[in-house]
Amino acid sequence: MWDNDEYLYSSRVLRVIAENYVTLYDGLSFRDGDLVSHPMSLAEFKADFDMALSHIGRGCWVGAIGEFKNYRQHGLHQRVIIADILGVPDGELYRMNFHNIPRLKVVAYSRMRRYLNGEED
Repeated sequence: MWDNDEYLYSSRVLRVIAENYVTLYDGLSFRDGDLVSHPMSLAEFKADFDMALSHIGRGCWVGAIGEFKNYRQHGLHQRVIIADILGVPDGELYRMNFHNIPRLKVVAYSRMRRYLNGEED
């Protein structure tokens, strides 16, 4: 969302980016019929997303896609976002002893949003 020539991220936009991360450069659709396909815009979305994901935990997110088990060094909030990127279902996260997954995701996406929008120290 634009506000006085400044783009402000929402948690929903960050979720859409995570869910489409692997195919990001094919375009992003935040609303029906509204496709972002300009390569520079997509690169900015990806760069901002990557920075925010690195910021919310102890692991440095470099955008490398692999198996979920390879991200054990990342923080809990980072891993629930990475699970969204990789398409890991919540049921599988529960089996891996993640608890209160919906709340973890709300907190993780909110922290990313606050970081990107300059609302966090």
